[in-house]
Amino acid sequence: MKTLLSALALGLFALVATDRAAAAPIDFAPANSPVIDVPFATADYLEFGGVGDLSIFFAEGVSTGTPQAGNLFLNILVDFTVTDRTDIAGTLLSSDDNGAFLDGTLVRAGFDADILQLLFGELSGSAASAFGPEALVEIVFIDPFPGNDPLSNLTDGTAYDVAATISAPVPLPAALPLLLAGLGGLVLLRRRG
Repeated sequence: MKTLLSALALGLFALVATDRAAAAPIDFAPANSPVIDVPFATADYLEFGGVGDLSIFFAEGVSTGTPQAGNLFLNILVDFTVTDRTDIAGTLLSSDDNGAFLDGTLVRAGFDADILQLLFGELSGSAASAFGPEALVEIVFIDPFPGNDPLSNLTDGTAYDVAATISAPVPLPAALPLLLAGLGGLVLLRRRG
């Protein structure tokens, strides 16, 4: 009974630790295809009335895994309350020569070190079916570099050089680390007893 209680306690600890570690990054990995690559863009950041606005306008992208007609241009707009960066909204708009390519509404935002992660849902446009229900936008800041947690370190009135990728997100197995920690705890407790 003592072994079972110890294993449950270890499993609960692993659950809490996993929750805290995964609070900042979005628990998705980018897929290999389809992908829209934006090798260079400018992201303008302005603050007014307590609201931060990060905007990328007319960035040229290249799509792989889904056909594009002619030039592909993307607009990414993100607004958030400066004092509470969890109060966030955003829009993804893109078009090629045939019209709407991939449009969406921001569902969730996060960061993984210096990469701003934006998860868009309610997708529409000619490429929406290739991406599925959501698209993951990852923005890398090149110059000036705001450091880790990009939304917290942006400077008002600054134009940032960025690169971005847009991909179909693949969920990471969140239960796997918890299961392995619990099994490892059971093995350790069994060896002790």
